[in-house]
Amino acid sequence: MNTATATTLSEYDFIVCIDASGSMGENDMPGGRSRWDYMQETALSFVRDIEKFDSDGIDVITFGGANVETHVGVTSAKVKDVFTSRSPRGSTPLAEALTAALKAAGKSDKKDFVIVFTDGVPDDKEAAAKVIRDASNKQETDDALTFLFVQVGRDPSATAYLRRLDDDLKGCKFDIVDAKTMDEAEAFPTTAALIEAAIND
Repeated sequence: MNTATATTLSEYDFIVCIDASGSMGENDMPGGRSRWDYMQETALSFVRDIEKFDSDGIDVITFGGANVETHVGVTSAKVKDVFTSRSPRGSTPLAEALTAALKAAGKSDKKDFVIVFTDGVPDDKEAAAKVIRDASNKQETDDALTFLFVQVGRDPSATAYLRRLDDDLKGCKFDIVDAKTMDEAEAFPTTAALIEAAIND
């Protein structure tokens, strides 16, 4: 990681939202793994990279069915505990997860970066969009808060929804959303490069 990237990312607190809906149990990932197992590996890699410049741990929010849980101060050593504490089930309460992420944001003078890993269309598409829109309209600067959505799996309806959040979300003071398919995200050489691209989007 170059010094400029490290300096940029050190200005942020990071919050990770992880989809734990029932469809995350599907076994359609490389090597026949489930989306949930793949997500555990991805989250571990992400947290390892982020804790190099966000040393107080990362807030992780899991969401599925009626359960939206916030895990505070997660380090790479604790990622496995987050995943073993639950299994994929239920629907996709994205609006509730984003609301929880915003409650976790603003805990310091740093800017906030929320990365959301999800594999499907949320229970209430408009409610999720409204959470983002309202957050954008409360911001004083473009980079105070950034949302990055990374699709897990290749569901075309999920791809289309996340694209709409990225490109067609109306009524926002700032464009604070970037969205990547799984393939697009994996094309970046490092987690840091993926995050920096979203910040500069």
